Amino acid sequence: MKINVTQRVQNLRERLISYKPSLCSERAVLITQSYQETEGEPMVIRRAKALKNILDNMTIYINEEELIIGNQAIKPRSAPVFPEFGTSWLEKELDTFNTRVQDKMLVCDKAKKNIQNILPYWKGLTIKEKLFKMLPESVIRVRKAKIFTLDNHEEGGLGHVLPDYKTILETGLNGIKEQAQKKINCANIADSNEFKNVLFWEAIKIVSDAVIGFSWRFSKLAKNLADQEVNFQRKTELIRISEVCSKIPANPAKSFDEAIQCCWFLQLVIQIETNGTAISPGRLDQILFPYYYNDFLKGEITNEKTQELIDCFWLKLNELIKLRSNEGSYVHAGFPMNQNLVIGGQNENGEDVTNELTYMFLNAQEHIHLSQPQFSLRVHQNTPNELLLRAAEIIGLGGGIPQLLSDEILIPSLIHRGIPLKLARNYSPIGCVEVGVIGLWGRGNGGYFNIPKVLELALNNGRDRLTGEKISIETGTNFNDFNAVLIAFQKQLAYCIKLLAVENNLIDMLHGELVPHVFISLVVPGCIEKGKDVTEGGALYNWTNPLGVGLANVADSLAAIKKKIFEEKLFNIEELLEALDCNFEDKKYIQKALQDAPKYGNDNDEVDLMARLVANLFIDEIEKYQTPRGGIMGPASLFSLSVSLPFGWATGATPDGRKAKTPLADGISPTHGNDVNGPTAVLKSASKLDHIRTSGSILNQKFHPTVFASSRDLIKFVELIRTYLLDLKGSHIQINVVSADTLRQAQKEPGKYRDLVIRVTGYSAFFTELSKEVQDDIIGRTEHQAI
Repeated sequence: MKINVTQRVQNLRERLISYKPSLCSERAVLITQSYQETEGEPMVIRRAKALKNILDNMTIYINEEELIIGNQAIKPRSAPVFPEFGTSWLEKELDTFNTRVQDKMLVCDKAKKNIQNILPYWKGLTIKEKLFKMLPESVIRVRKAKIFTLDNHEEGGLGHVLPDYKTILETGLNGIKEQAQKKINCANIADSNEFKNVLFWEAIKIVSDAVIGFSWRFSKLAKNLADQEVNFQRKTELIRISEVCSKIPANPAKSFDEAIQCCWFLQLVIQIETNGTAISPGRLDQILFPYYYNDFLKGEITNEKTQELIDCFWLKLNELIKLRSNEGSYVHAGFPMNQNLVIGGQNENGEDVTNELTYMFLNAQEHIHLSQPQFSLRVHQNTPNELLLRAAEIIGLGGGIPQLLSDEILIPSLIHRGIPLKLARNYSPIGCVEVGVIGLWGRGNGGYFNIPKVLELALNNGRDRLTGEKISIETGTNFNDFNAVLIAFQKQLAYCIKLLAVENNLIDMLHGELVPHVFISLVVPGCIEKGKDVTEGGALYNWTNPLGVGLANVADSLAAIKKKIFEEKLFNIEELLEALDCNFEDKKYIQKALQDAPKYGNDNDEVDLMARLVANLFIDEIEKYQTPRGGIMGPASLFSLSVSLPFGWATGATPDGRKAKTPLADGISPTHGNDVNGPTAVLKSASKLDHIRTSGSILNQKFHPTVFASSRDLIKFVELIRTYLLDLKGSHIQINVVSADTLRQAQKEPGKYRDLVIRVTGYSAFFTELSKEVQDDIIGRTEHQAI
């Protein structure tokens, strides 16, 4: 069902992309004010009152022609500041946001002064400061060497959540308040544990009132604007907006416009509260369908009006950006928010659930064609071919959206982790590709882990090849056979992952102590029932999944060592180490031999099964640990975002022939240029990994636009996708459809390509807002000319 884009939507899109990223100080000022006023009160109450103070007093606006309303900052694409998480980096970098290489951000004098004024209050009170006073020296040492990074949660919120919007649409926040009050009425406050529960339930009531009041502020603003409006159509629209905001989210939604506006308010408030990324709307084509269908049957809405509202919702998702440190901006380049919205799939009985909204959401991506939402399509054996062909058309437009996920592997992977079948069938991706269900607090980003750097430590007896510093345990230098290399690698892996678990658990503890997530807890089932915040284990399911980076580098390296040293005996291990130490200078013959070894991505079991082994060793170590929330450390994921660049810059030469300080491989994709046997061979290699054991793995592929030129080409692409996701049981694939020539031209003339969206790794971003290093890395990916 194709529906044309309206002029309104085109106007709103053009205005949105004209906004330059900027910093907004308003939230920082308001939360500081609230914290100063509530000192001595329980933290969960302080957090609830702080959110209320922000929502009561922040600037709100309704822009010209908007149908979906609500903002997180003083203007679109402006990032609020969250001083409670960390300020030391902010103080150092405040003067450089305008000029830094990655993720430049405008900072006006007023905002800068506001931030400078509140910084003294937060000294010694933030997550990051307290964390670094607690971290053991061993953790600091490996963290500094870029063995892993947890910057996202050291100086930011947790996020990575699938909120239960369906329940709020059906009960309203007044219904949630009633649930909390019933719990309070039945509690025995003489019991210390129940007294703590009561504090949580009181906080739930405070944030419920805060969000209802926030919506009422917009209702009044819309009414005032309607009173002044002379255009009859716009006056009518503003009156209806005012009516909608006076009803939801306090009460159950009764119409499609009420439901989609309610979802946006909920999405927005979570962002304002938590400073997290990957607040994922989930299966909105399923959640919103009953409201659309009832309105359509009654003649109260048309398909064209439904489409316009969805398009406006799509635009609002693109208004949100997040402030990160300079280090964090390289790990998450391009302002990713990872708000994952998924369509398609099946219901709890295993039946296909494609509906009219499924197609309208694809239309919205065609109409808006920006980086948000992080848009996904679930694929299973009974997915209609028509839907896949329509998705292929959208993918062919470029931007890497939608990404494609396999129900045939991801549902069994959730069952493997203890999720019941019916609930597993209702899964959604949370963030990039990590899958979860309603009621899960997944800590989807448990840190990025540099697997090639661990191999470096194994070959170098615990020393950093670039600095010479001893940063890990000694595992020996006598490598008489390949098994000795593998054992040293396993020991280093075990040691470093143990330290990753230490920092992850400290972060969990501090978040629970200092920044309870009250409103998120309201939309995560289990929390109100238990009387516990999500950070304390209130969710029904709890886990933390770290992310493995550089899989192909390690697989290729181990395969090269095994073949060239221990089988073909072209040189010995000492000669290899000398070549790595000198970055292959004067050792070109060794580098050439390593590069000629079998490479992952070419359907060669010799190296593909090595990749499976490395992935399983990584996952085995991760799953040995538990979280303070009562869940497991794991399942692990295999992807990198843009951290493959800074991790590569910190890693010496590797035995796959890669030179020091160059990027690592992305996700489960082959190293750039090493996949020489075409896309089908890449898919076969990736399918040999044990996808059941991961929470999500990213396979990035790049095709020239001519591959999508005709209807026959689209059919071939759909056949390729069915083969990988359904027959070979791959879990995920995303496709960049763009030529390297176009990207190089965009580097030369960025003004002409300001809305060029590109798939970075697990997310999409404006190409011209990426640093040249990230741009060059994307250009360097293998570009397939045919299927």
